[in-house]
Amino acid sequence: MNAIVTGYGGIAYEVALSLAGRGYDVIIAGRDSAKGEAAAAKLRSAVAAAPYRKPPLSGSLSRCGSPSARPSTNIAFEHLDLFEPESIRAFAERAADKHGHIDIVMCIAGVMMPDELSLSSQGAERQFAVNYLGHFDLVGRLMPLLRNSKDPRVVTVSSVANRPFRFDLRDAGAGRGYRASISYALSKLCCLMYAAELSRREHWLKSCCVHPGFAGTQLFSRSGHFTMRLLRAIFFVLPFVRQTARAAAAPAVFAATSENAKSGAYYGPMFTVMGPPRRALMPLRAKNAKLREALWELSEKTTGIRH
Repeated sequence: MNAIVTGYGGIAYEVALSLAGRGYDVIIAGRDSAKGEAAAAKLRSAVAAAPYRKPPLSGSLSRCGSPSARPSTNIAFEHLDLFEPESIRAFAERAADKHGHIDIVMCIAGVMMPDELSLSSQGAERQFAVNYLGHFDLVGRLMPLLRNSKDPRVVTVSSVANRPFRFDLRDAGAGRGYRASISYALSKLCCLMYAAELSRREHWLKSCCVHPGFAGTQLFSRSGHFTMRLLRAIFFVLPFVRQTARAAAAPAVFAATSENAKSGAYYGPMFTVMGPPRRALMPLRAKNAKLREALWELSEKTTGIRH
């Protein structure tokens, strides 16, 4: 069994650890080779020392896939920059050369409210490019490998902050000016719309979307945006509103491994920002067929990839 996890820190690390504990050979992917190789080595050591760590799940959605009797320490790092289309193409080609099938693709890596605007070679704003469009491109290129799996799954990570003031795809390229919070919300809404649309179009695979609530990861510390400074202040005063990265990874682990996970469903913490996984409320925009079709057309036109 083979799994690809984009990202190697925080939630991505915990998801990779849980999948390896269940016997999956795991590829973690990211743009910093030194950090990625270090994370892979750390994961191998953690699996060898503690073959299985039961995730902190409870309630009706707690049934994740049974832990394997033979946890896998076959954990490798591969370079992948979701901001660069050429890097995505090269990663997918290497995956095809090395693997006959891929069972799970975990679309986790992301950026949050960078201080300055930057555009990809395709003209996409960084958050839209990394959080959403790069994963659209990646999954499209991995489709032949997913088709060779007996139980293919794609899990996409959204956010509680996935409700932009307006749904305007001009913001995908900062066409109305750059506002970091709006661009972030749009990118995460698009992740949810993509997961739902992928489930509708591809009945042979299971496509789920999740959000982690408020997680104690470094993602919140990398921006000087007012919203991020405010959140850091809140977390400092009220540290209990953040859950650990391991707890925040629980919805993603559930979606990737549980027989109870439903294609097209959206999962998150029970109490929105924290708690065990449960079905989450899907925004009306994510259910809008016309908006999803417009997003899909833009994504195919921009990337040149057809699922």
